[in-house]
Amino acid sequence: MMDESVHLRLLLARTLPMAVAAVAEEGRGPQLLTLLEERGLVRLPAFFGVELPKGVRVAFHLDVDELRLLDEQESVLLRAPRAGLDPDWVEAAKRLTGTMLLVLEGAELDPDEPALAVAERAERFARDGRALGAIVGVAEERRSLPLLL
Repeated sequence: MMDESVHLRLLLARTLPMAVAAVAEEGRGPQLLTLLEERGLVRLPAFFGVELPKGVRVAFHLDVDELRLLDEQESVLLRAPRAGLDPDWVEAAKRLTGTMLLVLEGAELDPDEPALAVAERAERFARDGRALGAIVGVAEERRSLPLLL
């Protein structure tokens, strides 16, 4: 995700889609963490073996141009250009209509880091009390042709 305080990495953990957001401890970061906690993401005691909560009040929305993380009032919390999204992640997230969302406080993401290394980092951040997580929905806007009468 492309703002000075938030970066997003989309990847597959085996066949399961995972979105990992690295949120800076300054700028917009603390406000975003608060908003996500208020909407149901929980502080994780660990990542491995922990069941992530469902029913949170945020979801990803895919349209022709971008991926947006929206809350229940449809406020945009995060956005990324669709052109840069991993097509395997998009396919898996659409098939399952959801994804794991992990938010790591004060992390930096390497776009080439293997999925297992990302998961191990999420584990360390969670054990340090610096990770939020949940299962969130993923929906794609369907294009339709206008009706001509």
